[in-house]
Amino acid sequence: MPFVLFVKKAAEAMGRPGGDFTLKMAKKGERRTVQCGISTACFYPQDTMEALSKTQQLAPPCMEIFLNTFRELEPDYVQHLAAQLRRRNTNLISVHPFSSSMETFFFFSEYTPRFEDGLRLYRRYFEVCRMLGAHILVLHGNVKNRPLPPQEHARRFCRLAAEGEKFGVTVAYENVVRCQCGDPQQVLALRQCADRPVRFVLDLKQARRAGVTAVEMMRAMGPENICHLHLSDADVQYTCLPPGEGHEDLAGLLRELRQGGFAGDGVIELYRDSYREAGQLTRAMAYVQHLADEIWQGVPGDSH
Repeated sequence: MPFVLFVKKAAEAMGRPGGDFTLKMAKKGERRTVQCGISTACFYPQDTMEALSKTQQLAPPCMEIFLNTFRELEPDYVQHLAAQLRRRNTNLISVHPFSSSMETFFFFSEYTPRFEDGLRLYRRYFEVCRMLGAHILVLHGNVKNRPLPPQEHARRFCRLAAEGEKFGVTVAYENVVRCQCGDPQQVLALRQCADRPVRFVLDLKQARRAGVTAVEMMRAMGPENICHLHLSDADVQYTCLPPGEGHEDLAGLLRELRQGGFAGDGVIELYRDSYREAGQLTRAMAYVQHLADEIWQGVPGDSH
């Protein structure tokens, strides 16, 4: 089936936007403890449904689903995902598209008519987010080796973000090392040129691999603009480890996030070769949650 026809038929089959879930967003000004969950990406390349089940078995308070192929956008598959989430009463906060590497092609190339076809696909992602109860879609965006001028970069991002808002979904730009927003200066330029607030996903391992500290990237994004965290740790040998197994000052990062007005949640997001067994994910989640509970519920600066 031609790609455009597939997207059109899938959207029609899905019917009216909505679902059985309500969006899980903090009220403006609300101060609550950050929740630390797990991304199904930790179990890649297992089938997404199986990865979801394995992640749920670890009982995270929140989750991210990483979709991996076009068939996972089809109505039957999405309905099965939704049913599995309902059975375990899972708090899904974000969806990561499999087409991240195509975002330059669709949204940031010189061939601007292609933008509309990209919107057709991403409207489908927005529908899927609504059906699954997720309020964030993670964006990698434009590659850094063909950067757009800041004004044009911002214009195109803002148009995509505005489309997501129609579905109650926040399009959040991640600091991916190979992409334009992997550079703190590009992040600042995007914010300065955008005609709306830009929301971000702060990914710690991506910052490391770009030679940037998490704190430096956080400050470029602005803690108040960060709505989601991809959490990991590192040591002198490895750039991606379970939190608590490396040398990252996660307490210091979380403390500055809180003081700066961060009001989102986070997930452990690791590559499959970054840990040995699922118990490490559970321990990492508990480690981060303990830090967050101390920092958000205690006096700022009292966590060690």
